[in-house]
Amino acid sequence: MNSSPPSNTIRPALPSDAAGISELLHGIGWFKAYEGRSIAQNTEAIQSLLTSAHAEPERSLLLVAEDARQRISGYCAIHWLPVAVLQGWEGYVSELFIAESARGLGLGQQLLDAATDAARQRDCLRIWLVNNRERPSYVRGFYSQQGWAEQAEMARFVLPLRTNNHSS
Repeated sequence: MNSSPPSNTIRPALPSDAAGISELLHGIGWFKAYEGRSIAQNTEAIQSLLTSAHAEPERSLLLVAEDARQRISGYCAIHWLPVAVLQGWEGYVSELFIAESARGLGLGQQLLDAATDAARQRDCLRIWLVNNRERPSYVRGFYSQQGWAEQAEMARFVLPLRTNNHSS
């Protein structure tokens, strides 16, 4: 019996991946947007986002980690932002999630590497992300282990523009 982990493919997300991404995010259990909504409603919302992103690749890159059975086991969203003070572009990783059953297999690192490679290909000057200090990935130092440095001098400010149960 082979004990090696199943192989995974990192690839751009397609609108047809909506159900798999929705299932992944619902399974994580952290997001209010998934509470009290049907699987069909969640899938429809994700499919709309994927269709929009797929139509405008210059704005975002959405990636999935797909296992040998074509199940989505990871998801990453990267966005391209012009930054005048840097006189160039940067990448922003807004989402990086791995199914609990697939954690520890290197998928997070593979998705992060793919995001970094895409940013380099776009000639970005830097790539960044925000991580909740209470999340397991922060507590175990996942990002610092990948060579990312926490920018302690910055503060994140948020102004909610709508209040509904779609916030996370």
